[in-house]
Amino acid sequence: MIAAALLALSLAQGSPVQPTKLDQLAQPAPVVTVSERAVVSVVLDCQIAAKSLTDCKAVSEANDAHVLAEAIRMAAGVAVPDALADSGARIRVRMNVAP
Repeated sequence: MIAAALLALSLAQGSPVQPTKLDQLAQPAPVVTVSERAVVSVVLDCQIAAKSLTDCKAVSEANDAHVLAEAIRMAAGVAVPDALADSGARIRVRMNVAP
């Protein structure tokens, strides 16, 4: 009640209202998009087996073993369409990894 009265009085006098610590904490955190982070593209050569990609090998240079391992892990989770399943063909895919 007293705070509201002081706020009304300060607004009436034209003095600026000072933000409180709670006001500062209530501000939204900045959003970081994938495009703002360093993204590494890795080209993999994989074999199509059943409905997944297996036997993936890097075609492009990957400087970091962790990035390469993450790209292979991501490729293993790619779902292959029924038309290509069990074809045994090899395919090249590009995986974008955010280290």
